[in-house]
Amino acid sequence: MLTGFYGDADIPAMMADFGVAVVIAGSPPTTTVGIVDYIGKDVLLSQGVSGVSGTEIVVTVQTSKLPANLKNKHLLTVDGVSMRLRDQNQEGDGALTKLLCERVI
Repeated sequence: MLTGFYGDADIPAMMADFGVAVVIAGSPPTTTVGIVDYIGKDVLLSQGVSGVSGTEIVVTVQTSKLPANLKNKHLLTVDGVSMRLRDQNQEGDGALTKLLCERVI
């Protein structure tokens, strides 16, 4: 029976097919696998004024593989690209978390 939710044990098999390396800065760094989506354009607000557009970078990872103290602005590397965490949101039953990231130049 398909429930629509992933069990924690099912996620590594799903990630193995098309996941990429995700390294979260720390001492020691946390290494896991994630699925990267580049989602359309979003409008970024600066002091309440919109007009800058960009592509959202969303990295879906297994929640149980994330460090407990992961906060916004934390640095990470996704598939060799330096990024900073903008926000995070657990999905469905909480087994997956979507990390909204921005590139660090």
